[in-house]
Amino acid sequence: MKTNLSYKCLAPHLLNLRIAGCFYIDQKSPKLYKILHLIFIGVTFVFMLIFVTQQALKVFEVRHNMDKVMETMFLFLTHTDSIYKQVVTLKRADKIQELLDIMKGPFFNQGEPDHEKYFKETTRHGKILLQADNYMALCTCFLWVLYPFILHVQGKPTVFAIWLPYDSNIDPNFYLTALYVWTLTSWLAFCNTTMDVTVAFLLAQCKTQLAILSNNLIYFVERSKKESDAKKENFGEVVRLRFENLVKHHVQILYFADQIQEIFGGVLTYQFLISGWILCTSLYRLVDSDPATVQFWSMVLYICCILMQVSLYTYYGNEVTHESLNLMESAYFMNWLDTSLIHRHHLIFFMERVKKPILPVAGFIVPLSNKTFVSIVKSSYSFYALLRNTGKN
Repeated sequence: MKTNLSYKCLAPHLLNLRIAGCFYIDQKSPKLYKILHLIFIGVTFVFMLIFVTQQALKVFEVRHNMDKVMETMFLFLTHTDSIYKQVVTLKRADKIQELLDIMKGPFFNQGEPDHEKYFKETTRHGKILLQADNYMALCTCFLWVLYPFILHVQGKPTVFAIWLPYDSNIDPNFYLTALYVWTLTSWLAFCNTTMDVTVAFLLAQCKTQLAILSNNLIYFVERSKKESDAKKENFGEVVRLRFENLVKHHVQILYFADQIQEIFGGVLTYQFLISGWILCTSLYRLVDSDPATVQFWSMVLYICCILMQVSLYTYYGNEVTHESLNLMESAYFMNWLDTSLIHRHHLIFFMERVKKPILPVAGFIVPLSNKTFVSIVKSSYSFYALLRNTGKN
């Protein structure tokens, strides 16, 4: 079996993060490469800050017009979320690297042939969702810049969702502004979606390791017998050593899950807090758009992106809880009658330990579960209804 399969599940995500300037390159890279990449991170981050500042100024400029505020607010919130994630990722890079080192370690890569199917499934899902989220976001950004182009060609005035010190309807100002807006929105979207899928698949790695642990529990005795026969060692000693490794694996999974929550807890809290408002403002714009226009379909894609990002967190958080609850049952299914009395006592202690499931939460408050996703969608509609009624009055 190949080594470091756990780490390789996340390799495409890390590559995208480094391309986007959201995470440092490998510390083993040549010094010149690291310096150039740091400069690249700094330059792109400054441009992002300038762009978001322009959006904030635009919101202030049109603060007395609710429709115009809605046109800018949803993007402004999305981009602040992206920058917040990038700051956390860069600031807590040492902690994230610790998680990556765990994924390269022996407990997360045990070499059992039965484990390979779990890694293959996680890798496949990770690549599909990463590409889907990235492409969906980039297509949305393309449609956003295509709509002003159509209006400009038709001779109609266009308004970009950023503050500008000049008239953007005059050539070549329009084309330069459109290029600037498209580049920055696409870059921020690429960063945001990549970071979302990466964090979600750190949770997916927890799920995978819990599934592997369940597999190890079920086939514990059979594998111990095979190892004892193959190495000509005492069966009781093999059981003891394997069970110690099994407990250590569980402890490392718990630590891994705790570190994800510690590093990204604030990010997830902010994501959930603004997601309701973003969906609300997006829906507010969508209902007033003509279904035959580019603007309408760009908003549909955007809403799909937001729903996908939130659902990734809640789905994999829910899966982690579900898999941790399965450990108790898997331990019972072990052929423990073939083991010694002392091992049975150890097994009972272990079963007591795993009774408490892993419950990932955002900001120590909001559980990452499917119920949370439903609650966010419901609250979004409530906000929308309130805004709609306020607008009519």
